[in-house]
Amino acid sequence: DSAKSPRAVAIPPMDQATKEDGIAAVVAAVEWQMDMDRKATGLKGLQGLIWKDGYASGELKGHIFEDAISAMQWWKEKGVQVYIYSSGSVGAQKLLFGSSKFGDMLPLIDGHFDTAVGLKVEANSYEMIAQQLKVPAARIVFVSDAEAELLAARRAGIGGPVMCCRPGNKPLTMDSCGFPVVRSLLELCRCPDE
Repeated sequence: DSAKSPRAVAIPPMDQATKEDGIAAVVAAVEWQMDMDRKATGLKGLQGLIWKDGYASGELKGHIFEDAISAMQWWKEKGVQVYIYSSGSVGAQKLLFGSSKFGDMLPLIDGHFDTAVGLKVEANSYEMIAQQLKVPAARIVFVSDAEAELLAARRAGIGGPVMCCRPGNKPLTMDSCGFPVVRSLLELCRCPDE
């Protein structure tokens, strides 16, 4: 069913269901959370465990936009540190970037953050990242395709929230809130004096 259900799926108590009914309820609950695009840390961790086998077998390859690898290579050459902040678990991020369609991109990434630092729509998450990186928030550039995340980053004092608009993104609802807009990460590859 493609319609998103607004109601959570109940999991029956173990003493009131068969093992098969319990498993079916758990599967239904996980599928419901995925359909609702939940960013729950436990769900993302579970997805990472499931994906591990697919990446290890070579059946799965991380989908990375072509401009991303070129931009990341440029940033590495220029000494710009790159960190990934995703609602996907750090383990899932490492699987995706380590087994991308372009090969292992992990050497281009300096570190990873997930919802363990907080939700991407909460300003304190970005404050926590700045603290962990030991840099002022104003020196961080954060790129996202989600307005709510950029607004949270702005509230945290992130100096460079940038909207990335790509085909298939959710339509902008607030005129991108005055954020700079890029359609390719390569647009961010320039030195200040260039």
